[in-house]
Amino acid sequence: MASTLSVEHGGAPAGWLELSANLAPHGTPSAVRDAIARSTYSSYADLDPREAERHLARDAGVDPSWLMLTAGATEALRLVTDALLDARDVVLLAGPTYGEYARLAERRGARIDELRARPPRFELRASEIARCAAATRPRLVVVCDPNNPTGRLTGSAALRALARSLPQDAHLVVDESFLPFTEPCQRGVAGHPRAIAVRSLTKVLAIPGIRVGYVVATPALLERLRAVRDPWAVSAQACAAASVASWKVSAAALRDLARWRSATARILRAAGLAPVPSRAPFVLARAGPGARTLVRALARRHVAVRWCASFGLPEHIRVAVRPPDAQTRLAVALRAVRT
Repeated sequence: MASTLSVEHGGAPAGWLELSANLAPHGTPSAVRDAIARSTYSSYADLDPREAERHLARDAGVDPSWLMLTAGATEALRLVTDALLDARDVVLLAGPTYGEYARLAERRGARIDELRARPPRFELRASEIARCAAATRPRLVVVCDPNNPTGRLTGSAALRALARSLPQDAHLVVDESFLPFTEPCQRGVAGHPRAIAVRSLTKVLAIPGIRVGYVVATPALLERLRAVRDPWAVSAQACAAASVASWKVSAAALRDLARWRSATARILRAAGLAPVPSRAPFVLARAGPGARTLVRALARRHVAVRWCASFGLPEHIRVAVRPPDAQTRLAVALRAVRT
């Protein structure tokens, strides 16, 4: 059985209702499963990412010279910070958000400035980020869109305008790991010369055991990233998955997701929690001072949700959106622990 600590920070053993990890609720596409099953790992040629990069570039609508395959979004973020940050540089974060942005920047000796959206709705406009950037003159501005853990969407048009407004020596980094799940689908910042788009395929393909993603930036920036990366960083299975994958989500799946997200919010509200409007495959909800106790009580019933203390939100939980059968299990578990 998973320890209480591991459940609080996400992750659940087999047989549990896993609502702490934000993966595509429809599961892994059959073409991706088949490609992984056929993949080999007996030579370095199996690690050649070029075919996958050409395929993903067509899918993203950019020239292949603008795209680099990575071992998940986190490797892409590490390469960006290693290549572009020096000690005492400033990094502006749109928070509350994913903790790896700050950790990776702090490794380089950078100073973190965080512009935090305020509860209960956690709205943060691109214009507010632009005003803060003008005052602090950061080297990097990092935005997760839609944001993790709040699920709030800034929007591609607003972020492209933000990128244009930054000083010449600054870059906008947008983590678009959850952008395919928005309806209508957003364009993103891929292809914008002042922006760096980081995309996770792990989330949209529901393959957390295979770390795969990509970064879209100018060819000159990608050369700087390649200069600091490890050789053969992306596994043969990841290359195989990426060579047939799409970052896009079908219209039917998006409609399902919207219905399931609304149902999840209703279940949370019925349990006395306060869900935040979301455009992501998860819902943030305020549970009050008893949030950690609630997470532990659900864990005793083999239901894993994410306690958000690591985001600086100790009174909130984050719940992944899942199909109706999972929603029923969640509703039953919440009724049991709340009574």
